[in-house]
Amino acid sequence: MLIFNCTNAAADFFSVKRDGKKITCIEPSPHKTIAESIASPVFPEDVDPQENGAFQWQWVVHCVTIQRKKYWLVTDYHSRYCIMFPVGKKGDNVEFLNSFESGLKANFRYWVDNAKMGQDKATQYIEKYNAAISTCAFYQRGDRSVQGNINTTAWYLESVCLEKGHLTEALDCLLFSVRVSEIPKPRPKEKEDFYTYKAFYAYWLKTFSPSL
Repeated sequence: MLIFNCTNAAADFFSVKRDGKKITCIEPSPHKTIAESIASPVFPEDVDPQENGAFQWQWVVHCVTIQRKKYWLVTDYHSRYCIMFPVGKKGDNVEFLNSFESGLKANFRYWVDNAKMGQDKATQYIEKYNAAISTCAFYQRGDRSVQGNINTTAWYLESVCLEKGHLTEALDCLLFSVRVSEIPKPRPKEKEDFYTYKAFYAYWLKTFSPSL
């Protein structure tokens, strides 16, 4: 199950009014924080994939406006890896899901190429992902730590757009996500810097191994 935890800006995008009624895909969250949802076995969507035969992948969704164009910054709670792509039609969560999954898989395939593992093997991992993901949920809640990463990514995206113009093509969005993930992040009390692409790629290999 994909769980999209939406900031206020993102939740506003997913809400529209039709015939005077508010229509939204945002549901009440089962817990106040993402960490509580991951730790709790109470709800069917809040379970450990290895122990309970189910799966959740938590993402934080934010919407930014740069030079009057809106972009999605969808950040993995676990690895802090960010999938960036342009915002589509307001209230259209299906278009959002299609764009997100396309970007997610393209990013994984990029790192497979980088590791010289081979695209046939990548397809096996993606098939495992497809089998694990059958539903999704949208909640309105954020995470302070992840938001710090999102703010840094938004600043970098703005600087790129000011220099090169808007990023609208899928390849440009992919390369942006890749470059941001290669920026080292210091970790308190640890000697080595943290790279989000390493955590993202390792998570794919562990969680969606064809042998599981």
